[in-house]
Amino acid sequence: MTYQEQQAAEPAPHNQISARGAARRRFARAGVGASAALVTISSKAGMAVDICTAPSGSLSGGLQSQKPGEVIACEGRSPGYWKNHAGWPTDRAMTFGTIFSCSTSSKYHACTLADMLVPKRWDRNGIGRHMVATYLNIMSGKIGFLTVPALQEIWNDISRRGVYNPTAGVNWYAQDVVDYLQGTMG
Repeated sequence: MTYQEQQAAEPAPHNQISARGAARRRFARAGVGASAALVTISSKAGMAVDICTAPSGSLSGGLQSQKPGEVIACEGRSPGYWKNHAGWPTDRAMTFGTIFSCSTSSKYHACTLADMLVPKRWDRNGIGRHMVATYLNIMSGKIGFLTVPALQEIWNDISRRGVYNPTAGVNWYAQDVVDYLQGTMG
C-alpha cells in the first residue's frame, strides 16, 4: 500500500469529523460492534442511513438472513422531516403515551406525536423525538428492520431502568439509543 493510500485509509483526526461522525463513533464504542451491523448505503445517492438492522441484528445474521432478492426498507426519516411532513401514517394528535408506556404524570404521556417532534428541555437526549420519528418510519414502511414492539421494548427499558441491553453484556444508555436511532435515519 502506498503512503497516499495509507493516509486515505486512516480515519480523520477527531477534530475534523462531523457531529454525526462523532455520534457514530460514540455509538460504536457503546458496543455496536458486538450487537448490530453497520451498513453504509452507497448505492443510493444522497442517502445517509448507516444502520439497517435491529440492535441485535448481527447476532442473528442481520441483513444476511433475508431471502434472496428481498429488499429491506432502509429509508428512515429524521424528527425534523416528520415535523414538517404532511403525509403521516397515523394521527398527528395521537399522544406519546398511547404508543409508549409511561406514567400519566410523565411529561411524555400527554404530549402529542406532532408536539413531541419539537425539541423539549425535559426530553433527555431527544429520545422522545427520535422514538416518535422511528415509530413513524416503521408505520410508513420507510424502515423494515424494526418493529413497533421492539421499539417499545427499547423505550420501556430506557424509561424504567435507564439502560437498554440489545444483547447480553452490552449496555446502551439514552444517548446510545439516540445515536442508534439517528443512524437509521437519513
